[in-house]
Amino acid sequence: MNLAQVERFVAIPYDEQTFDCADLVVLVQHALFGRSVQMPGRRPRGAEGQAALGELSRAYARRTAAPQDGDLVLMIDHGQKRPGHAGVFFFLAHEGWVLHTNERNCCSVLHRVRDLPDYGLRIEGVYRWA
Repeated sequence: MNLAQVERFVAIPYDEQTFDCADLVVLVQHALFGRSVQMPGRRPRGAEGQAALGELSRAYARRTAAPQDGDLVLMIDHGQKRPGHAGVFFFLAHEGWVLHTNERNCCSVLHRVRDLPDYGLRIEGVYRWA
């Protein structure tokens, strides 16, 4: 994967009700990898949805210790006890990056894995699509 392919997904506006982190993951999986990831149509949104995201995602992927482009990244926001944030892993410029979106950023962003703690995020796990 190269940066130009991923950058087209940066700066997509975040909207809690219509385009959250799970929606970004689904979009990227389809557009870049041809995967049809179906999140439950009536999944909860907002804070409730974030709390349920980790459990909903586990049905679609299996934990991996060797991340590859397109893998699902589940993250824990500062002050939370369980994963409630998702992104997509990419290996760019010889290091790991995560594409994600949230209310804090107001749009989709690409962060180095090593910089996530600076944004109040820690990785719970990386998951390969089943």
